Amino acid sequence: MRWIALQACITEPGPLQRDAAAAQRAVASVSLGFTPRVALLDEAVVLDVTASLRLFGGLRRLQQLLGQRLSLFFESNQSPAVVLHAFGATSLIALGQLRRSTSAQNVCRAGDLPLHTLSAARPHQDVLERTGCRTWDDLVALPRDGVARRFGAALLGALDQARGTTPDHYDWVVLPEQFEEKIELDALVTHGPALMTGVQRLLVGLQAWLLGRQRGLCALKITWHLDNRRDVLPTGCLVVRTDQPAQDLAHVTRLVAEHLARQSLAAPVHSLTLQSLVTEPLTNAAAACSSLLLQERQKGGSALALIERLSARLGNERVQMWQGCADHRPEHMQRWVPAKFAIKSIAVQAIKTRAQCKNSLKSAFQPAVVTAQPGFDALYPRWLLPQALALQTLDNRPVYQGPLLRLAGPQRLESCGWLMAGEGPLDSAATVGEQRARPPAIRDYFIYRSACAGLLWIYRERLAAHDGPAPALPQYAWFLHGFFA
Repeated sequence: MRWIALQACITEPGPLQRDAAAAQRAVASVSLGFTPRVALLDEAVVLDVTASLRLFGGLRRLQQLLGQRLSLFFESNQSPAVVLHAFGATSLIALGQLRRSTSAQNVCRAGDLPLHTLSAARPHQDVLERTGCRTWDDLVALPRDGVARRFGAALLGALDQARGTTPDHYDWVVLPEQFEEKIELDALVTHGPALMTGVQRLLVGLQAWLLGRQRGLCALKITWHLDNRRDVLPTGCLVVRTDQPAQDLAHVTRLVAEHLARQSLAAPVHSLTLQSLVTEPLTNAAAACSSLLLQERQKGGSALALIERLSARLGNERVQMWQGCADHRPEHMQRWVPAKFAIKSIAVQAIKTRAQCKNSLKSAFQPAVVTAQPGFDALYPRWLLPQALALQTLDNRPVYQGPLLRLAGPQRLESCGWLMAGEGPLDSAATVGEQRARPPAIRDYFIYRSACAGLLWIYRERLAAHDGPAPALPQYAWFLHGFFA
């Protein structure tokens, strides 16, 4: 059996400085990423790592990884801490070594540990010392019957457990399926931004829960409980969502701060509740990844975090991005949508791109497949006008700031065979032409050169098919649609 005892000592002011119990629970939650056998024992956390040694490369390596994980956790939550640790063949030996390490740096035999390092002996320490007992070996040397009659059976049971003659029985720490925690604020809060102090305390516990469960956060709910008044609701809430699951909650903290900065409170707030609404299991979670920040999973996440933060600060409608549309008309091939609702497609595309990069070595040994690109793809310009500009004609040819020289074309476009967005059947017996809300696009695109304006993208509207005879010299309407770089 191999045990590790841990204790975190907060060194600087932070969310956990005044709450030792919360710091202990956080240490236990993070430790669950290394072993499922974690228990709270007095002021420390004890871990049975016997079954985890081979996975993590031995006791020393496991302790090193665990110490780094805990240090990063407390630093990321603005609560730098010194994490004390000790080893032992049993949980009580590890705890005794941990308590002794606060006053002595070297590790001693279990029998040489002082009495104050054994919790069951502390109430009787003065009496035992007067009888000459100062170490565990001295206590073991006493007659068992006399120790049981004088000090109780609990002391003998603790000695047997420490020596390994009786097994350890603990209530192992088990994290709930969903995180939910409520705290009382130190004082009534009347402004939304002032709630961040309490929210940060809750986020520390949430991050520890995520690390222990090896999950990433996608959505959370913050509920504030208002002071009793007749004209307001008893609670208010805020739901914050992220596109990518996260264990490092620095970005989530900034998002919450942006929302609370614009939040008005109907009454003073006396307590807060934090709930995890949506989480997602992570394959490279804290126990499987050497980094708390999960850089391998969140490549390119900074751009998505910026979009979410700006959307929270400015509003969803003020941060937009374009999306491609399946439409033959160039002016309708893209649309502008709120960026917050479109970043999921960016994340999906990024995952596909990374998957293609991982398969690049495999594809390097396969014959390349060359796909022919349509020739007219090169005709699309870099800038389109918001509205096509009608041009004057001379001898049925377009004129723009002087005569124009045709370089390429025509590229034919026709959309009269189907309905477009916003058009629908008005009558089941109506034809397509009768159902259409706008005239169809029947165009021929050309590239022209202008001595003053450079390369222009110009189209002419073709005449729709009709049953009568074609005119001898049809008159076309010419429009300027875009400029080439």
